[in-house]
Amino acid sequence: MNLDQWPYDVKLHTVTVRLDPVTPIAAHELVLDQLRRSIGLGHFAPGEKLPPERDLARQLGVSRTTVREAVRVLEGEGVVAVRRGSTGGIIVRADLAPASRRQRIREFDAIIDFRLVVEPMAARLAATRRTLTDLAALGRALARLDQLAADGAEGRVADWFRADTDYHLLIGRAARNALLLGAIETGRAGMFHPVGAVWGRLQETAHDQHRRILDEIRAGDGDAAAAAMSKHIEGTRADVARVGLGG
Repeated sequence: MNLDQWPYDVKLHTVTVRLDPVTPIAAHELVLDQLRRSIGLGHFAPGEKLPPERDLARQLGVSRTTVREAVRVLEGEGVVAVRRGSTGGIIVRADLAPASRRQRIREFDAIIDFRLVVEPMAARLAATRRTLTDLAALGRALARLDQLAADGAEGRVADWFRADTDYHLLIGRAARNALLLGAIETGRAGMFHPVGAVWGRLQETAHDQHRRILDEIRAGDGDAAAAAMSKHIEGTRADVARVGLGG
């Protein structure tokens, strides 16, 4: 929503609600949203191909023309490249055009603000609602992050984002709140591509606080888990500002 077009007129403690006209959503926009989200969550990493157009159409229950329209938008945004021929396909770009890159860095700051509202609360709730099954799954996810962080090599960033997303979504599941989980997924999907665009390698600080967060969740200390999560997310903001804003 445009904050300059707030839909309520407030006068002397009374609220007049103004309903906006309903605009039908085109099918390709729904496909576009799903593709953006899947790319954002790391299901398709930079350099990887999306399924062929005909397979996407079948999975999504739409025509190939609808898929083509959505892909054309992604191509225009610089998110994917479409290559023709037997070895071609719809490929997630590892780079972004400069203007698009600057825009995404600006958007990233808003995403971090959003995550700071959502994820510390999820960590707080997870500390009191987690089960032994949750803790076991989080332990496995942390071990995967440990492995990737120890490597820290170029070419592993996409693997890192996938594992990092799994870890944060597991915390959302442990919080036992579907709305929070959905919000975490939205935040993760929004940050994947801008971070990937400015990081050429895994930052040493990317793993900061992951173990501390799990330790506090395991101990049942909601306040400490929330504080550790906040520190971790602010660390991500600092990393991206240091590496990417000058580009």
